[in-house]
Amino acid sequence: MKKIIISIFTLTGVLLYSACSPNKPALFEQKTGIYFGAASDSLNYSFAKYPKRTTDTLKIPVNVLGDPAASEKTFTVEGTLPAAGTPAIEGVHYKLLNPYTMPAGKLTTTIPVVIYRTPGMDTTVFSFNVKLQPTEDFETAMTTKASYTINLAYLQKPAKWGALNEQVYWAGNVLNFGTWTKTKYKLILDALYDPVNDTTVTEFPFGYGTNAPTIAAQYLQLVKNYITINYPGNVGPSGAKLTDPDANNQVIQVGKANY
Repeated sequence: MKKIIISIFTLTGVLLYSACSPNKPALFEQKTGIYFGAASDSLNYSFAKYPKRTTDTLKIPVNVLGDPAASEKTFTVEGTLPAAGTPAIEGVHYKLLNPYTMPAGKLTTTIPVVIYRTPGMDTTVFSFNVKLQPTEDFETAMTTKASYTINLAYLQKPAKWGALNEQVYWAGNVLNFGTWTKTKYKLILDALYDPVNDTTVTEFPFGYGTNAPTIAAQYLQLVKNYITINYPGNVGPSGAKLTDPDANNQVIQVGKANY
């Protein structure tokens, strides 16, 4: 009887060890997760910031939830329709470069998403989502971080431009840039373009008068200089070379703007 009891305990121990053995992790077979690592859940991109570009590549961070893999693993993302707004079209406004790779031994990477500037962005913001797809190696961890929204724009009026005679925002005042139009805005973007950093100034959220910083006056002077050099007739404005089709073909000026 004693031998039978010992045998039973021995068999039970073997079975328990087998169930908990690292070679058979019954309780730890959950897949490693991936999720978008950006702090927010969306990105607003305006080509106005980069007026010389007609295409660009965004780098979206993707993180691993779990241990790094010993070898590189691939995954894909899908372009989906936004919850609101005008949908961007894959192949027209953006391009995904599937499959993407998580390098061996790493817990984070960035995925490139190619975007294109289109004529429609002069007036419309186009939106799309990139959504992580589960694979044999990865599950989509944290549902709220499995999708990321991208909004694409170009020549929309800055929210804090202001009106011609108001005393709130600097840009729209008659003594500065005056009334906003698409053509005038494009001129200002070109005038303030920095070729070293390939960027320009797109926002002028300054208060009018004493609230405007010194840099605002510098912006105004740079645009005046640009017009003087490239369109000298506009300074007069006799012999003006640059008129605004968005404002009844009036002469484009800044500083005591004529419209």
